[in-house]
Amino acid sequence: MKKFYYMLLLALVSMTVTMTSCHDWDSPYYVDDIVGSWVSEYGRDYYGEYDILGYDVVRYDFYSNYTGRYTYYSTYGYVLSYVDFDWSTRGNRLYIDYYDGDWEALYYGYDNYGYLIMSLDARFHEYTAYRPNGMYYAPSKDITDGGSRKVARKTDSVTKVKSVSRGIKARVTEE
Repeated sequence: MKKFYYMLLLALVSMTVTMTSCHDWDSPYYVDDIVGSWVSEYGRDYYGEYDILGYDVVRYDFYSNYTGRYTYYSTYGYVLSYVDFDWSTRGNRLYIDYYDGDWEALYYGYDNYGYLIMSLDARFHEYTAYRPNGMYYAPSKDITDGGSRKVARKTDSVTKVKSVSRGIKARVTEE
C-alpha cells in the first residue's frame, strides 16, 4: 500500500511541475528590455560585419505604452524625419505597425554587447544591431551622436548600405 501512495505522490509531483512550466509567455526576453532608445550601429550578412554610418543611421524609440517613434534621415535634403508606430512582441517576434500604413514582423534578440538585433530570418544570419541610446526623452536628438562601439577612420572603407525594410539595413554589393 505504501508503494502505491509513493507512486501516486510521484505522479502528482511530476504533473505539478509539468503544469506550472507551461504558460503563455514563451519569450526569453522581457518587454521592458526593449523599452528605450536604440540607434543602428552595425549590420551583419554572409560576408561579415559592416558599420552603419552617416545618413544611413536610424533610431527606434520604444515607449512602455506600446507606441514608439522611428527616426531617420529622409532621402531628399537629408532632413531628420520620423514616423510614429505601435508595437508588440510575441515570443521572439517584434511586430511594428507604422502610422503611415507600413508594418513589419521582425525577429529580435540581443547580442553579447547588449545591443538589440533585428532580423528578417529566425536564425539571425543577416541582421541589424542597435546600440542602446538611453531613454526616449529626446526623440528629435541627433541620431549620429557619440558612444558607438566602432569609430570610422579615414583609412577605413565606407560600406554603402540600403534599406531592406525600415528596421533592416543590408550591404550594397558592388558587381
